Amino acid sequence: MEKQNSKHEKVKQHLQNEIIDGDYEPGDQLPSEKRLCDYFDVSRVTIRHALKTLENEGLIFKKQGVGAFVREQNLKNNLVQLTDFSEDMKRAGLKSSSKLISLKKVGPIKEVNEILNIRPDMELIQVDRIRLGNGKPVAFDITWLPPGYGQLLFDEDLTTQTIYDVLEEKYEIMIQGGSYRITATNAGDYVSKYLEVKPESAVLEIDRCSRTTGNKKVYFQKRYYNPAHVSYVVELSRNEGEMLSSKDGLPLKEFTPEFAKG
Repeated sequence: MEKQNSKHEKVKQHLQNEIIDGDYEPGDQLPSEKRLCDYFDVSRVTIRHALKTLENEGLIFKKQGVGAFVREQNLKNNLVQLTDFSEDMKRAGLKSSSKLISLKKVGPIKEVNEILNIRPDMELIQVDRIRLGNGKPVAFDITWLPPGYGQLLFDEDLTTQTIYDVLEEKYEIMIQGGSYRITATNAGDYVSKYLEVKPESAVLEIDRCSRTTGNKKVYFQKRYYNPAHVSYVVELSRNEGEMLSSKDGLPLKEFTPEFAKG
């Protein structure tokens, strides 16, 4: 089973509960990063990750050089988030797990090397995994990493940990951003075998490239979803009090996956 509560998730959840329970009022300043590090006995990278997640979810805001403050909760957050598979499963009330198919060194792949912005002749580390919800194959991931990052995974149990958590929690390689491309495709023999669908069945493909500090590309991933188990829901909404013309379009509030529980 995927690791359900990483260090940054535990810190984030603790602070979130205190905010929701009213221990902190809107406008109150949270303890400094150093005090939070001492209290939770974790690294500064873990604290910053937890605070960044709270900021992304609209619970806090930061003032440069001052600290983090609790936000008024009636404010709407227009940030769109695409979360990790295990987090999606948890929110859907499903038990997440992974099955590692292969972790190996492969030759350069022109498209992937270009996306990762590495030398065209550089070898890659490739990770293939089945992602399961309540024991059913929901997605199949093929992930490529530059060797400098990929070699860090060989001694890790990727059936119980996510790549994201290994890099951030153990090696303090923070994921600062990423780009996503969503399209439909037909599953080839390899993907269809592990998704348990017929060859050439229509599947949802999400291509993701994640970046760390200095805009360095950490990994490129192709995730194939079985559409029988997942769909994406778009929510459009204005912030309260905004007087925007409908001609300007409605802001994208949420873009979230919904998973079948049957």
